[in-house]
Amino acid sequence: MTFTNLIKHKYKLALGISLLFHVSAIIGLLFTEYSDFFINNTPLNLIISLVLLFYTHQKINKSLWLFFSACIFAGLTYEIIGINTGFLFGDYEYSTVMGYKIWGVPILLGNLWFITMYSVGTLTSQTYTWFKVNYNFNISKDLELHVLAITGAFAAVFLDLFLEPVAIKLNFWQWYPLGEIPIYNYICWFFGSLILQYLFVNLSFNKQNKFAVYLYAIQLIFFITISFFYK
Repeated sequence: MTFTNLIKHKYKLALGISLLFHVSAIIGLLFTEYSDFFINNTPLNLIISLVLLFYTHQKINKSLWLFFSACIFAGLTYEIIGINTGFLFGDYEYSTVMGYKIWGVPILLGNLWFITMYSVGTLTSQTYTWFKVNYNFNISKDLELHVLAITGAFAAVFLDLFLEPVAIKLNFWQWYPLGEIPIYNYICWFFGSLILQYLFVNLSFNKQNKFAVYLYAIQLIFFITISFFYK
C-alpha cells in the first residue's frame, strides 16, 4: 500500500467511525428512549474525535504539540475565568455531564477547544489553498495570515451558534438568569478563537487534514439536527 493510499484509508476509517458515533447519537436522541445514555457518553465522543484527528494528521511534530497544548491551556483558562468571574462569555454553569471539573470547568473542555480550533483552522487553510490553486488567487503573505485567522475565528463562532442551543437542551451547561445565550458569549468566542487561529496559521505543521474538514461538517450537521428536532 502506497503512502497516498494509506492516508486515504485513514481518512475513510476515521470518517466511518465519526459518522457511526454521530449518526447513532442522532438516532438515539431523536428516536429512542435511551437519550440519557447518549448524552452521558458525550465525553467518549469527544475523546474519540480527538484521537481520530491525531490519527489522520500527517507528520506530527513539536509545533502541533505546541498548538495542542496552547488550545488546552487557553481554552481551560478562558472557561475558568468565565465560570468564576463572568468576565468572559457571561453567566453560565457546567453540569456533571462532561465529567471531572477543575474550578467549575470540565477538563474535557480543553479537548473541545483543540478539536474546534484545529478543525476550523484546517478548513480555512484548505479552502484558501483550493481557491489559490483553482482561481490563481494570490495575496501578500501578511494579508493571507490575517484572512486565514479571522476566517477561522468566524467559522468557530458559526459552529458555536448551533452548539449552544444543543448544549442547553442536553444539559451540558446552562445560562443564567433566564437561560438566554448572550451576544457577549459569541463576541468572546470570536476573540478567544482569533488568538488561537493566529497561532495556528503561524506554526509550522501540516494543515491538509481532510478528516478535520469532515469532522467540522459532521458536527455542524449534528448540532443543527439536534437543535431543530430534539425536544
